[in-house]
Amino acid sequence: MKDTLIDGRARRAEAKRRARREEILTAAQRAFSKRGYHATSISDVIDAAGISRGTFYLYFDGKDALFLDLIELFAQHIMRVIEVVDPGGPDPTGQIYQNIRRVVDVVFDHRDLAVVAFRETVGLDQSVDSKLNKLYGFLREMIEGALLKGASWGIIRQVNARIVTTALIGGIREVFYQYLVVDPVTYPDREAVAMSLFEFAVKGLLP
Repeated sequence: MKDTLIDGRARRAEAKRRARREEILTAAQRAFSKRGYHATSISDVIDAAGISRGTFYLYFDGKDALFLDLIELFAQHIMRVIEVVDPGGPDPTGQIYQNIRRVVDVVFDHRDLAVVAFRETVGLDQSVDSKLNKLYGFLREMIEGALLKGASWGIIRQVNARIVTTALIGGIREVFYQYLVVDPVTYPDREAVAMSLFEFAVKGLLP
């Protein structure tokens, strides 16, 4: 009975700790999204989260560690919704579209986090670059593999898969950057965004 009580308290304590950590991450997303990485201080995050400085340092070593966790969180969201496209399956183009649609949803469902990831990350920190390279490497492998398999099956024409993959990732990223940072749209037409990206990626510009 005593062990059961101890285990119950331990589980509740761990759940409380996870919840507090999530609260800090959510507050940090808002702060970084609003002010940018360099202009945001630990005090800004502490104030937004409504915690003490001591509590903050129980969960994070500093601003860099917090920012790195946010980038990792965004990468996990994206990687979780991308599925392998089977060029030999019944509807490969439909699979591609659904991947794009899910990514669009992730970006706009996690707007603050996406702004953090898209706005000020390139060359900011070696650890951050490493996290982003992992994400983009994952996307590159998926898209490049689909292009090569599609060409081998005769579904698409032969292309320089590496260059086309880089162009597609860069183009999609720029679309999100414009929607989120340059000219923010509060309620974008997600279906239109996904379909336009899909048509550009799959059909190109030729009629």
